[in-house]
Order: sequence, then C-alpha cells, then structure tokens
Amino acid sequence: MTAAREAALLVLYDVFKNGAYSNLALKKYLSGAKDMTAADKALVTNLVYGVISRHYTLLYVIKRYSKIKPKKLADYIRIILELGLYQLIYTDKIPDSAAVNESVKLAKRYGRNGSDRFVNAVLRSFCRDGCVIGYPEDETERLAVKYSYSADTVRLLCDSLGSERAERVMAALNEPAPLTLRANILKCDAQTLCGRLFAQGIEAWPCEGALVYSEGFDVGKNEMYNNGWFSVQDRAAYHAALALGAREGETVIDMCAAPGGKSTHIAELMRDSGRVIACDVHEHKIKLIADAAKRLGLSSIETRISDGTIQNDAFTGIADRVLCDVPCSGIGVIRRKPDIKLGRNDISRLPDLQLAILKNGAKYLKDNGVLVYSTCTINPAENGGVVDKFLNENGGFKKDFEKTYLPDTDNSDGFYVCRLVRA
Repeated sequence: MTAAREAALLVLYDVFKNGAYSNLALKKYLSGAKDMTAADKALVTNLVYGVISRHYTLLYVIKRYSKIKPKKLADYIRIILELGLYQLIYTDKIPDSAAVNESVKLAKRYGRNGSDRFVNAVLRSFCRDGCVIGYPEDETERLAVKYSYSADTVRLLCDSLGSERAERVMAALNEPAPLTLRANILKCDAQTLCGRLFAQGIEAWPCEGALVYSEGFDVGKNEMYNNGWFSVQDRAAYHAALALGAREGETVIDMCAAPGGKSTHIAELMRDSGRVIACDVHEHKIKLIADAAKRLGLSSIETRISDGTIQNDAFTGIADRVLCDVPCSGIGVIRRKPDIKLGRNDISRLPDLQLAILKNGAKYLKDNGVLVYSTCTINPAENGGVVDKFLNENGGFKKDFEKTYLPDTDNSDGFYVCRLVRA
C-alpha cells in the first residue's frame, strides 16, 4: 500500500501547498495511475478526504507531540505526519505498525536526513499514549479540535445554534453524506425508480416526493442515469425548486444555475412546458447545465452567460418566478466538500454579493412574481441577514416561507430556503 500512501501525499501536497481543489487533484492523479488497483484508489481517496476533513485535529496532535511547531515543519513532513496520525486515529483496518512504518518510508523519500527518525518518534509517542487525543478544556477549542473546524466557524455555529445543537450539527457534517437521487418525474416516480434499481442489485428506498435514498454505486456508469431517469440531489436542495412553485407555461430565471440540478428540477416540475432561463457567469459551467438538460430529455431550458451581480436589462420584468441560489460559504455541504474547512474564502464579502444578486432577481420579476433565495450554508449573516436587508430596502416584498435545513434533524445538507412574494 506504499504507492497509495505516496499518491495521497502528493495529492495533499497539491491541495495544501498549491491551493488545488481536492476532487480535481484526486481526479488528475488517479486518472494517470493506470497500474493502481481499485482498492489502492479507494485508500488514496479515503486518506485525502480524511486528512483534509480532520486537518485541524491532526495539527493539534502534532503540536502536542512535536518539538517543532507545524508551521515550521517542511510541508511534506507535516503532511506525512497528518497521514500517519489520521490512520492511527480514524481507521480501523490499518494496523498501527503499518501506519507508522509506511509514514517513516515516506519521510525517508521526501524529507532530509533525520526526517524519518523524527516522524517515527512523533508517531510512536502518540501510540504509547494509546492514540488518545487529550482535548482542551476551553469549550470553543474543544469543539474545534474534536470536530476539526476553525475556531471562527465553531463560534459562528455556537452563536447561532447554541453549543449543544452546534456540536450535533458539526458531528453530523463530519459523517458521509447519503446518496440521494431525484427521479425524473417525466419518466418515472420514486417507487418505479427504486424497483428498477433493485432489479440491478442496487438497494434503494423512497424518501419523500420524487426522492430516493440509495446505497453507494457508480452513478456515472449507470445506464438509467445516462438515459435520464434520475439525477443526484440532496434532500434540502430539492426543496428550493418546490418552494419556487413553478407552473407549466411560465418563465423562470435561475440566476446561478450551474451545474443545473435546480434548473432541471424546475423544468421537470413544469412538465417541460415554458421557459427556464439558466444563467451562470462561466461558459464551461453553462455547458454542464446544457449537458444535464440533454441527458434528462428537457427542451425548456435555455442557457445564458450572465453575471448575477450585474443587472441584465434583457431580463427586466419577464419572469414569473426567479431562483437566486447564490454563491455562499458552503458550511452546510462540508461533508461533501471538506476543502471548505480549510477556510480559503473570505466569508465577510459574501453577503454584499448575495444581496446584489437578490436585488437583480427582484427586478426580473413580473408584478405578481415569486422570488426564492437559497444557500447551502447555515451562516445567519448569509441567510436571514441578507433577506432582512433586502426587505428593508424593498418594501414591496414579504416572506412567505423560510426554513433552515440542518443535517442532525433533516438528514440533509445544511441549507436555507426563503420564498418572497410581493406584499
């Protein structure tokens, strides 16, 4: 398994040192690893996502057992220590001896003279203490270390949810996300989809409406998926299009549509009758929307390159309904995108951007139109804070529905949906 650990090291180095996204770095490396077995690739994936998800916890352990502070360590050596500690703490099937010995081998290859002895000493000291993490007494620090979130994120969640609820949410966001499928109601319903998947040996069971829970399988290679029978969509995100309530024959604008999950859901709910104008600022993302519509057999979706923060005069007053599923901090989808924990984005600038998109969305509505604002975060400043500021500046609207979905109770991502109608 040395090759798998070395691959994980190289991918993580690309993520931490070069700012690469883990999913893209993994895809790039594994696509070129022709001789690597499926088991090795699975181990690489597990190690990469695991180390990123538990980065803050692993740094804390390094600080306790290393005489050299993590920021003073060579990048390769720090990552090797994180890999070794992750295996010691969070994996059941890898023997402690293998985790230590393989880490030492990597240190010999990627470190200076003595790096292997240093790595060996740190990992074996942790093993002698039973591989047990001694958590800080301070509550914020304890939660940050135990669940591996930045102190700022812990404070944000505790302030908005209370410390007990925040802890449950952080724990839930550290668990693997369930695979949730949305049946294409133009071709089948949830029960039929479950039956067809079961016939292929895939466990699946209805959730709500057109949604289906399923055990993990290679969706991209599934014939029913490629023939447009279903899409992958989280339970909370599913409710954004439902809240919009689009009807057959209407014109809908999806302001930030890529990769197309909500646009295609809206078109399905409209029975593919009417116009769904799906916008994004990037041309390559527009292609993702078009590809999704083609796969699902939808003809009512029109793609447009459009920046949601800049008013598009061609859209003014033409829409019956507008969806503003805005760019956000993504705290609610950490279990799917652990890179978010690394805190690369400046959250403070997001509410102004989100408000600009919402204001433009309101301008695109007809007089009796419906406006839905949604995010995949649970940061109040990006959710209710943005909506309330919009309402203060736009007296013609009022809240008609508002909900924050949370993983500990809704078995979904963290997600916010608010429907606004003209007062």
